[in-house]
Amino acid sequence: MNPDSRLLEALRNSFNEIVRAPKEIPYSEMRALSAKQVQQAFSSVRVEIKGSENLPSEQGVIFIYNHLRNHPFFTVAEDFQITLDSHFISSSILEKYYKNPGTRVVRYSLPDEENHRNYYDKFGYIRVYANNFIPKELTKKEIKKANKQFYLQAAAALENNINLVFSPEGASYYTDESPGPFLKGVFKLASSLKQQPLLVPIVLVNFDKLPSEAPYKCQILPPFRMRDFGVTSPESDLLNNAVQKINDTFKIGVKELSREDQNFEGEIAVLKKNRAKKKSKKELLVFYGSSTLRLWKNVAQDFPRWDTLNLGFGGAFIHSLNDYFEELFRDVQPKVIVLYLGGNDLTLGFTASKIVAEIVSFIDRVQAQFPNTKILNISIKPSFERQHDLKKIKEINAQLGEKIETLHNVYQVDFYESLLKNKRINEVYFLQDGLHLSAEGYQVLRKAIDEKLDHLI
Repeated sequence: MNPDSRLLEALRNSFNEIVRAPKEIPYSEMRALSAKQVQQAFSSVRVEIKGSENLPSEQGVIFIYNHLRNHPFFTVAEDFQITLDSHFISSSILEKYYKNPGTRVVRYSLPDEENHRNYYDKFGYIRVYANNFIPKELTKKEIKKANKQFYLQAAAALENNINLVFSPEGASYYTDESPGPFLKGVFKLASSLKQQPLLVPIVLVNFDKLPSEAPYKCQILPPFRMRDFGVTSPESDLLNNAVQKINDTFKIGVKELSREDQNFEGEIAVLKKNRAKKKSKKELLVFYGSSTLRLWKNVAQDFPRWDTLNLGFGGAFIHSLNDYFEELFRDVQPKVIVLYLGGNDLTLGFTASKIVAEIVSFIDRVQAQFPNTKILNISIKPSFERQHDLKKIKEINAQLGEKIETLHNVYQVDFYESLLKNKRINEVYFLQDGLHLSAEGYQVLRKAIDEKLDHLI
């Protein structure tokens, strides 16, 4: 069975189970059931999630996204298609990272949309009237009343620390025309509350396509509050300008995310500029690797005795680091190079031995260019996101430790055990996504590197 048919079958099975479920089952249980089923459905297709480090730890948050059209192939019942994008967010982001799918804001069903109504009535979602889906007989007074109800229900959910999923467009678009203009409703809501909630932008592309045509892509951008734009009430003169800026951010995000192949050109350009700013490129402590290093914002402060240069970039595989090594290290004369690599390669299905061999091969290349430079290789960290790979991670770290002992000027920085408590991963050291290090986690890593540097230098 091809990926399109597999996904359709899984969605149909989920739809049928939801609509056939007894009415007395609580909404929260139905939402959780649907989220787990849909999350499993998406596991069979290509999905890329970027920016998970931007997920806030607090809840009572509004997740806003650009709403993409349904592909007609994913018709699960007569005249009814499951919306891939919103289901993806509630299942593969909220349920996955918060263990709760939250509640979505969905449109009212039209009178003749029996399957739409039978499905969504099981979830108790917050309802709104969407463009082109307003019954002709509905009066302005009734619409106004419904809008008021939306604000009351949404505010109550947020105050009870329930996350909301909402598209500000009020309509759906194809990827190449997305996003459409944002309506002000959700931003007025966020501005009206005494304690302004965070808004988390989620940029989506390709959910209007078949999985065989293109991978589904998602980029989670940094969260914000409306007061960050100077908006402190729904009547603010700054509201329109703020909504336009947010809309423009999505437009840029969709364009960048729509690029067919993963490329790091934007990040590499920034890193080259940072390198060019260094007054001296001698005797540097250089960090090179994937997002574990890229997200270490306080490298300079954490190593005050050193002239530091962070050349890490997110999502890098070992081959990516190879590809950009010469370009990024041009004119650089490091005294010590700190490496973190191999974690992303776990997602490629490689064996522990292959990943070890790739890391050692890369270290050989570094040494060939910098024979007098000391190299510190950081062990692959444990993480909640990669719990199914923990055995392989331990194996890689053990094999790599043995290999490195035989190499000149190369040293292993093993902080795996330091991230555990009672032999379990300590959540204090990780962000909400369960993959990237928190500020506390970076202090553990800093200490491990500092101890090694003090011993060697």
